This record gives sequence, structure tokens and C-alpha cells, in this order.
Amino acid sequence: MMRTLRAVALAALSVVLLAAPAQAAAHPQAAPPAEARISVELSPPGPVVPGESGTLEVRITNNGPSTTTDETLVVVHFPSPGVVQSADPPVTLTYFGTGSSYKIPAGLAPGAASVEKLALRVAPITSPFITIDGDVQAFYPGDPDQSGHTTPYSFTTADTKAHFTVGASSAITGDGRPDPQPGDLTGKPGATVHLPLWVFNTGPSYSRQPIEVRITVPEGTVLADPPPYRCTSTSPRTLDCSYPSGPRYKDAIFIDPAVVIDPATTAGQVLPGGTIDVVAAVEDCPSPDWHADYAVTVD
Repeated sequence: MMRTLRAVALAALSVVLLAAPAQAAAHPQAAPPAEARISVELSPPGPVVPGESGTLEVRITNNGPSTTTDETLVVVHFPSPGVVQSADPPVTLTYFGTGSSYKIPAGLAPGAASVEKLALRVAPITSPFITIDGDVQAFYPGDPDQSGHTTPYSFTTADTKAHFTVGASSAITGDGRPDPQPGDLTGKPGATVHLPLWVFNTGPSYSRQPIEVRITVPEGTVLADPPPYRCTSTSPRTLDCSYPSGPRYKDAIFIDPAVVIDPATTAGQVLPGGTIDVVAAVEDCPSPDWHADYAVTVD
């Protein structure tokens, strides 16, 4: 009986040993990636206005000796709150805390290069005239140098730009236009009402330069004391306001002067002649958006 069991076991072992080479042949190990030496060259943008984008050109070259047989990972470090906004030609960008990455498909021949133009968006809050530093790395599994070929780049920010709009309403649209609400610019004869006047910054940058605003209140009203913060009454119906900087990007300065409606007015009467103007702003050029007319309706 023992001899029979032993014979069966030996027979089974011989089958396994004979089958092993066949199975190994059926599942060969993947060949290692072909050797290719990768290099990274960069062309950074010139000065970029905060809130706008500059182009970083990334050139990844295969210096041989072989065509790449695996993907090359390119890692672009760009300090937050900036962001790599897009790539030309388009590639899939994978974002992480300090930048983004993309992959170059296998098949990059010796002497050939992959060139991407990356749009680096500088955040609107960024200060002007500073240097932004980053770097780009490229990793190909068949490169004898697995350090990533880190190549630094830097560029500076330009002066800020901020386009201003003005209006009279208690709400503002996302593009800086009046969004009138019930009860805006209305009041009874003899009443003191606050005028919802504002200056809005449509960008692209946070404003960091002084602006000056002039307000004329409608006919049939006079300014009430005290004047709004940073404003001075220059006549019973006019205010001059000076601010050390304009509003932040997509934000507003609300001025809200108080006026007294003439007691002699009557319900339904429209009191015209109200205006608000940006009269000086270093970061913006004069435009129709700097002026708005408004009126008060007596109810």
C-alpha cells in the first residue's frame, strides 16, 4: 500500500515538473523598457499680470539610443494659488497640491521631442513685481538617470490691472452690472434714505492702487451727515471719495450715502440727476463703465 501511494506521488510530481516550463513559456516576463536618455528644456513666460496667464513651453527630448517603449511622466511644479490652466496641444492634466502632471505616450523616437505649451494662470491675489519659481521633472522608466532631470524656471509678475464698473442697486451681477431689488432708490417725502452705490472690480487682478469716486445725489435730495467713510461733501449734493485701493477681484466698495428727500415732493415723483463716476484709477483706463446715472422714486 505504501509503495502504491509513493508511486502516485512521484507520478504527480513529474507532471508538475514537466508542466512548469510550458507554463513559464506561456507567461513570459515583460521586457524591460528600452533605454532612452531624456532631457528637459523650458521657455518661461515674460511678466504676467496677476489674474492672467503666461505660457511655459516644455520640451522633452529623447536623446537615444532607443525609441521609448513606456510612458514618460512630466511633473510641473507651479506654486499655489496659481494653476496650470491648460495645455497646447491638449493633454490630460492631473492636478496635485503644488502643480500638475501629464504623460507622454511611448514611441518617442531618438532625437524627437514632445513640446507642450502650458498656460500658467497667476492668481488675481498675487502681488505685482514678484518672482515666481517652479520646476519641471521628467521620468522615463528606461532612463539610466532616474533623478527626474529637474529643470527650474522663473518669471515675474507685472503690475496689476483692474477694470471698474459703477452702479446703483443693492445687488450686483457677476459681471459687475446693477441688479435692482425691490425698495432700491425709493423713499417717502422728508425721509432719509441710503443710496446703494458701488464700485465693482471685474479684474483680472486685485486692485492695489488708489481710486477716486465722485457722487452727485438726485435733484430734490440733499446729503445727510455724516458722509460715508473716506468721502467728503463738496456741496449739498456732491461727494468726493478717495480710497487707497480699489476693490478686490469680483468684489465691490459699497458707498451708501444717506440723503434726505425734499418734504415738498409727492408720491410717484421721480427725482433725476443722480450720478456716480470713477474719476481717477491708475490700474484702469477711462471707459463708459466708469459712469452711471440713477434716480430716486418718491413713494
